[in-house]
Amino acid sequence: MNLPRVGHIAFLNCAPHLHGLEMRRGSDRMHLQPGVPSALNRQILAGELDISPMSSIEYLRNAADLCLLPDLGIASDGPVMSIALVSSVPPTSLDGARVGLTSTSATSWVLAKILLREWWGVSPVFVPEMPGTSGLQGPSDLSPARKDEATDPLVARLLIGDPALRVLWKPEPGTWTIDLGQEWTRYTGQSMVYAVWAARRAYAERFPETVAEVTSILTQARDAGLRDAPALARRLAPLEKLPASLLERYFSTLHYGFGPRELDGLNAFADGAVRVGDLQSVPRLAWTSPGAVATAA
Repeated sequence: MNLPRVGHIAFLNCAPHLHGLEMRRGSDRMHLQPGVPSALNRQILAGELDISPMSSIEYLRNAADLCLLPDLGIASDGPVMSIALVSSVPPTSLDGARVGLTSTSATSWVLAKILLREWWGVSPVFVPEMPGTSGLQGPSDLSPARKDEATDPLVARLLIGDPALRVLWKPEPGTWTIDLGQEWTRYTGQSMVYAVWAARRAYAERFPETVAEVTSILTQARDAGLRDAPALARRLAPLEKLPASLLERYFSTLHYGFGPRELDGLNAFADGAVRVGDLQSVPRLAWTSPGAVATAA
């Protein structure tokens, strides 16, 4: 049998997993394929990956074809530090304004929609942005006021991953720089689950022992990587041009498990996605482990 094809997110938020795999030599038991969340979503749904982290919204949309790996995810309970809305006006003033939404993370896109419409009570014009779009890395080209014409500049922009981490660390003067993880918890009182680990249902049914082995390797790698987070932060700091203390705080801010509180948060997010029209209905979750099904029921 070929090695399982396992995706990993090419952002800092998955660095502890990858570091742990390198430390424990677990990566030789799988074929790792890096990518941004949107690319990994497409690949697992197309059958090009067997197991992968997935944007929560894409998992929810395709839950019938997938099984969740137990005790693995990416979540926050308060600030996330890597998903930011950067605006030239207060978020309550964004009604009718053009807001750029990055195409690299579908979950962040839906999260921004829920918060803008329900938490801040505004209905902006959402403008998809591809990676590499001019100005995507920062807010300096945002328009200072609401515009109506389709060719007008953006008034606000959603940033995710490393660009968001940088702008939340050092916000530009004169902008509103808002951590959407923190706003979600303020709004709902719940954790926010950004990504889950999933296996294609057909693969999990055909190779349950392989999926169990990968789950065990990933869980042990996560734990090893988090234990070594200070050293990992020091190693990455010069490469990322960020303080090691900031990176260490980032790794400790994220939750890499998936327990009852994360389950409640995922269901709250699913409910919100239905309300804003980005999900047809809240699906029934399926797990690769029978024990996880019992825990989640």
